[in-house]
This record gives sequence, structure tokens and C-alpha cells, in this order.
Amino acid sequence: MILGVLDSGIDPGNPSLKALPEPRPDADVIARKWKGECDPGEDPAHEVRCNNKLIGARYFDKGLDDPTERDWASPMDAASHGTNTATAAAGNMDVETAVPDTGISGRISGLAPAARIAAYKVCWTKGCTYVDTIAALETAVADGVDVINYSIGGYGVLGGTLELALLNAAKAGVFIAAGAGNEGPDTVSSVMPWVTTVAASTHDTGFRSTVTLGDGTSYTGAGVGAFGLPSAPLVDAARAARGGVADADAERCLPGTLDPDKVTGAIVLCEHVLGDSRANKGEQVRQAGGVGIVLYNVATPVDTAFAVAQAVPSVYLTSAQGKAVRAYAERAGSGAAGKLSAAVAVRQRAPEMVTFSSSGPGPVRGGDLLEPDLTAPGLDIVAGVAKGSPDFKGEQAVTSGTSMSTPHIAGLALVLRGLHPDWSPAEVKSALMTTATTTDNAGKPIRRSGATATPFDYGAGHVVPTSAADPGLVYDSTSADWKAYICAVDGRLVDEDGNDTCAGVAKIAPSDLNYPTIAVGELIGRRTVTRTVTNVADTTGDYAVEAKAPRGFKASVSPRRLTVAPGASATYKVTFTHTDAAYGDWSFGSVLLSDKGGHRVRSAVALRAQHFFAPAEATGTGTGATGSVTLGTKAGWTGTLTTEVNGLYAGEKKTGTLTGTDRDFDATKPPAELSPATVRTEITVPEGTRLAQVGILSADYPAGTDLDLWVVDKASGKLVFEPASSSEEHARLAPGTYVVYLNQYALPAGVTSQPYTLRTWLIDDDTRPDHPAPADPVTQQVTAGDTPEVTMPWKDLDPEQSTVYLGVVAYSDGTATVGRTALTVTVAP
Repeated sequence: MILGVLDSGIDPGNPSLKALPEPRPDADVIARKWKGECDPGEDPAHEVRCNNKLIGARYFDKGLDDPTERDWASPMDAASHGTNTATAAAGNMDVETAVPDTGISGRISGLAPAARIAAYKVCWTKGCTYVDTIAALETAVADGVDVINYSIGGYGVLGGTLELALLNAAKAGVFIAAGAGNEGPDTVSSVMPWVTTVAASTHDTGFRSTVTLGDGTSYTGAGVGAFGLPSAPLVDAARAARGGVADADAERCLPGTLDPDKVTGAIVLCEHVLGDSRANKGEQVRQAGGVGIVLYNVATPVDTAFAVAQAVPSVYLTSAQGKAVRAYAERAGSGAAGKLSAAVAVRQRAPEMVTFSSSGPGPVRGGDLLEPDLTAPGLDIVAGVAKGSPDFKGEQAVTSGTSMSTPHIAGLALVLRGLHPDWSPAEVKSALMTTATTTDNAGKPIRRSGATATPFDYGAGHVVPTSAADPGLVYDSTSADWKAYICAVDGRLVDEDGNDTCAGVAKIAPSDLNYPTIAVGELIGRRTVTRTVTNVADTTGDYAVEAKAPRGFKASVSPRRLTVAPGASATYKVTFTHTDAAYGDWSFGSVLLSDKGGHRVRSAVALRAQHFFAPAEATGTGTGATGSVTLGTKAGWTGTLTTEVNGLYAGEKKTGTLTGTDRDFDATKPPAELSPATVRTEITVPEGTRLAQVGILSADYPAGTDLDLWVVDKASGKLVFEPASSSEEHARLAPGTYVVYLNQYALPAGVTSQPYTLRTWLIDDDTRPDHPAPADPVTQQVTAGDTPEVTMPWKDLDPEQSTVYLGVVAYSDGTATVGRTALTVTVAP
């Protein structure tokens, strides 16, 4: 098997990448499928030489602008991230290890130690560009890799260029593992069922150190230092700033901020903020004369203390622990003292979800695709690093993140593909997911931050490699299914020639994709989902099908038994009916297929009941001044549905003249520095506004004009809208005050100035439409589960007044408003 690693490059000198003993049992197989190459690079000081372990290395730098001195023109790894992920997934067996500045030593192995590795360097000191990443994906597939480890993020746009490149790789038969992200709760961004998205959890070995304060209180946190420290003064870094340095910078122990006169011989209390280098803080303390460090997190939902090698004895604490130590230091003043223990390795309850691991619900249609997919160890992982990299000493380090849980899954996928070379990427993914566990080594539910975790944290569960090798049944899907899913969600899928390929495609809603988990983000009344399983065992399987309904729902399955011959497929349906689950809240359950041979094929279920569904947005196009649009809804009650349209509105106009052009416009310029090509205005959107929009219409300007709309939130200074490449631009606004700029970027030939029209729509419950568009019908009788339609006709719209009209459609169950649709009508001039 061949692992492709898209990352920061590779250090071929790492012990985990030494040549494998010859002869190799898979030599003929590798020779037949490997089409890649080993590019040594153009930097003689950083050449890469391959062997029978590292069989390929390339670098991609078309997107690299303004390279730094560490952006070497070669596949050599300058940052360690690529070497770290590659060796975790497929590093050699039983590599002797001693992590500098720690007491960690012994032997390490990758998940698939006999696999070969091909490295594709796409990440540089300033990040990873799409153009290089896409080129590397295409190259890796052509080279013949079996699995891709993608621990670099940057995805989340369904139908985007990168996402489609990943889809094409999976279509070609390549399994792809990608990190869920390290931003904490409710931040998972994956929209790709063709990629396996991996969360991070703990393993059963923890590394602990303890700080004991002068008053006898002690706090235990993460630590890997081999040596402790006897009693020494304890100094808060915020009180030890070098002259001319802000206390807030010294508090974080940033480079050059600590005053040696205040910290020499002391244990220094340092705050960690996301984005800081943790390891460098200990080095800053050492350089300033400090002898120990107590590191703690700033208060955020991401509050995991994990093992970090430091240049001085250390302990890493949670935010609450750190604040307690700081309070002691404040009380004790110059008499504050502490001592640090040497680190010890302890067996711990695991797995537990790590707080930094990005969790769901997923972003697709309110959670209709359950993400992340599963979890694997991603905290305190020992693997190889690039020698001489700025953040690490030596050739191994202890690291954390979904970047490290991802190679666990990539490595296991290599093993499974070796055992089952005929399995598709989706079947490998299914085997890993449906055999995962939701309990820890104490037999209790997996936790997150002390509470019971959910499928939004761990997806299908924590991977169980031995069970995944013999899953019994799998859920398969193909590139045709994935494209049908994109068409269902986005409505269009454009090919290389700009043609929409969704025409004629039988669309597959996310909940109906043949996926190893089930999620319905807007279950109104009742919903039936269908799944098809394929028997990958050698014998016929007789499976019982059972549904454990989420709380507040009923579930029924049909059929209740499946008999599936080897290689054959069978289909079942599950119907979920809402009973008393609170609207808007998620509930979790499962579907289990089991046979007497020990196979347990489990699918996590996530459901959220909704009272009513209507599209949040709708558009209509008029034929001249007349037209209509029909909206599909779904009701969760039996009774009356009432529909009212607040609109249509042509909007308010602000007019003036713009002179000349400004191709270097900057929204941060003071008003006095704006050129005559730019106008600045403020718009306040009151609380209670149902729809607010500011925009420009291309119909207001002659050909050759390019006006740009920029919108800045006045309170935060954050840019909330930036222009596209036309003079038809619209920004939706939430309540607040905004600074709006209209900049003239280009004028028609021979024109030096022209009038502008800036349009604003503010619609609240008291606004009266200038072009009423009644609903048809206004009232109708519905039964729970019905999908009633409502039509909004309009007439007498004047394209001379505006080519865009807005309105708000409100729906009521007779007691309260249950939903709204923002309606945009475009009229041809």
C-alpha cells in the first residue's frame, strides 16, 4: 500500500523513514502501480533522496508568493507537520525514540509500518494554497497512491474546486482522511461524504505533572518533563514585562517580553492564547533566566491541557486551574513560591473527546449530514519530526490535534485496503464507522469536558481496528451518488466548460445518501430514510435490524430481518415519527444490524424536530412586470396554515455622482482620504427588522462600468461584504450600524464621471408594501406531514423604478408565526 501525504513536505532522514529490509513481499505490486517520482529539489542544501520506504517526493509552489528563507525549493520539510503526520500513519516498526526535554522514551511505530510513503509538499511558511493542493491531489492520484492523508484543512464549500478535486480522487479509488478541525464546539466544516472526517480524542496513557504552591495547594496538569524543580519563587508573567512591553504580551510570554531582573531563578506563570507557540514559551522563560513554567489556557471552549516539551520543568493547566494559581500569586505577592514535579505516565480513562476537536452539527442543510465521521487518538501522540525545525528538537516529538488523529485513520485505511483490495473508499469508510465504539475503557459513554459526548463530537464513535477488518456489512456510495447529493444541496454543479451538469440528475438529499450514519436536521412529523447494505463477508449473513429511537421519537424498520449472500446487497427502511421531542433540540439514537456470527453494524442517528419548514430564501423572475413564484412547505401540525406577504418593495435610493476611478480602494481609509470616485454612507438596521439589504443594480449603469460595494460593521470594524466582479451586488444585513462604501473601479471609455444609485431595503412588521403581492391561498387546512404549496403572484412591477423587489413571506399555525421566507423578485429592464 502507498500513502500519499499532502502537507509541509518530508524529512527523509527521520528514523521512521529509513529503508525497509529487502526483499519486500509487495515489491511487484508496488512496481506495477507506482508511477511517481522522487524530485530532489533545486536547493542543494535541502535535497530529498528517496528509498524503498519513502518512494516519492514532490513539491508544488505555483501559489507561493514572496517565499521566505525557509521556503526551500525542494520537498524537504521545514515545519515538521508533514513528517509528523506521515510517520504517525506509516512510520517504520519499533523505531527507538527519545523525545528531547521529556522523559518519554521507548519504541514507536506507525499504524501501517510496512506501507510506502509519497510526500507532496503544498504547505509553506504562509500556508497552503488551493492551486498547489489541487495540483498535488491530481498528481498523487496519477502516481498511484491508495490513501491520502489530508491534515491541512481549508475545505468547506460544497462544489468548490478543492472539494471537487477531492471527490475526483475518491472517484479514482483513493481513500481520503481529513481532520475535522481544532476550533472546538459547533465548528466542523466538512461537507464532503467522499472524505472521512476525523475528530480527536485521548488514548489511555496520560502524562502528568504537578505544581505545588507555597500555601500547600497543588494542581495537576499535563507535563512530560523528566525533571522536577524544588521550591522557587513564582512570578506572574503579567507582572514581569520588560520595559516598553505591554503587560498583555508579557503575560503570554511572547518572545523578548520578559524582564530577566524579574524572572531569573523563578517559575513563571504564562498564559496561552490560541495561535501562540506553546513550546516557545518555555524557551522564552529559559532565555530570560527563569527555571520553570506553569502554562495555562485563556478561557475559551477549547481548554485542553496537553503534553508539550519545554526547555524548563513545566506543567500545563486548564484555564480554571491557571486562574487559581494566578490568584494565589496575587495574594502572596513577593512571597509566592511553587515547586514542580517530574512527569509521570498514568493509565487513564479513555477515549475522551478533546475540547479543541471541532464538533457538529454539520453545515449541510441544518445538519442533514452527520459530521465528523468518527474519532481517533489525537492528543499527546509521539511521532517523527523534521530535524532542525523551529518548534522541535531532535527527531521525535509529542504533538496533538486532529492533524494527528487523521493519520491514525489513514494508516488503518492502508491496513484495510491491504486486507481487502477490492473495497471502495466508501466501503473502507463504512467498515471503520459502523464498527466504532461509543464507550470508553471503563465501559461508560465517551465524555467531553466531563459530560456525556454525542455523535456531534465523535460521529460514529471511536475507531476499533480489529472489528473494522471484518465488518460483515458495509454502506457503499459512488461518485454518481455524491454528484446527485451536490445537486440536491447546491442546485447546480458546473463542469470545466461552465455547464451545469445537474440537469436530468435524480437528486439525493443528504439524509437519503447511502451513508453509514443517519441525520435529519428538520424532521417535521414523520420521515423515512432508506439504506442499502452490501455483504463483504465470505458467508451468507442473516441480520436482525433494530432501531433505537432518539428520545422524543418513534422508530420502525422494514424489513426487520435481512438475509444477504456474499457480495449481494439488501435494502431496509427506517421511519422516524416525532412524538414529544422539543422543537429545535437534537436527539440521538442508532440503527443496529446484527447476526449470530458476531457482526454488529451500527449507524448513529441524529434527529431534530421542527414544527414547520419553508425555504429561507426564494427567488422569482418576472416576465415583464408580471410573474409568480410557488414555495413548497411542510407542516408539522393538523389545522390551519396562514400565509402573509409583506412586500414587494422597490427600496429606497441614495443618489449622487462619482468622478474618476480608484483601483486601490481600501475600506480602512479615513473619510478625509477618500477620492471623488468613492462615496461613504452609514446605514442603521433597527432591531426587529425582518429583512435588510443594501445593493447596487447593474441596470442603473452603462456597459463598461464596474462599481464595487463594501460594507463594514461600524462597531467591530469587521468587513462583512466585499465586492465581486460586476455592478450587481447585494449585502444582507443583521441589526446594527454599518459603514457602506461605493467605489468606482472602472468607467466606460471616454467617461470621466457618472451618477450612482445606492439602494436600501429595510422591511419590518410595520412596513407597507409599494407593490403588494398577495399569497394564494392565504389560508389552507393541513395535516401533520403535509407539504402544502403557496403561490405569490405579482403585477405592475416597474423595471424603471427597480429591477429588484424584495419581500418577506410569513407563515402562521393560527397561534404564532412559525417561519419566514425572504423573497427576491428580479424584473427584466
